[in-house]
Amino acid sequence: MKNRNSQYKSLKMIFIIFTFLFGALFGQSAMAQTGTTSSAAMEKLANWVGQWKGEGWSMDETQQRSTFTVEENIQLKVGGHAILAEGIGKDKATGEVGFESLGIIYFDNQLNHYQIKSFIADGNMALTKATVNDQGQFMWQFDIPNGSIRYTMNISGDTWNEKGEYIMKGTGQAFPILEMNLTRVKK
Repeated sequence: MKNRNSQYKSLKMIFIIFTFLFGALFGQSAMAQTGTTSSAAMEKLANWVGQWKGEGWSMDETQQRSTFTVEENIQLKVGGHAILAEGIGKDKATGEVGFESLGIIYFDNQLNHYQIKSFIADGNMALTKATVNDQGQFMWQFDIPNGSIRYTMNISGDTWNEKGEYIMKGTGQAFPILEMNLTRVKK
């Protein structure tokens, strides 16, 4: 009986240790996946909300320029903590869809900056840091082979202008690759 009681205590101790270790690991995992956002920081972007329509042009790596129409639907979500941005661009000449995108924009309190999680119809996605500069422009940039792409967006009243640039690695020289001009058609 004493031997059985000793085995029971040993099993109980192993169970307690296992539970403690599992809890510690699970707790760390859960902590790593949580964070907080700032609705106050998102108020700076509240003037984006609405449906937008316009036109633009883009240039590919062969320097071929194409024109397109664009529609953007911007919504403030989850109590003002995030923006959902849906965009679709169509070739101006043919009407064929040239791009379709979905973005989630939020302010990450731990990183102390805006984040954009973007998805496009070809299956690519990105998580990118974004900032609002002193002129009120919203800017984001991500690396690509041999350089990076930087976007700068200005929204003033019911007018949206966005420019994209390819930044050459090593030289920092910037080349325009996109410009869009939209008007808010519905708040």
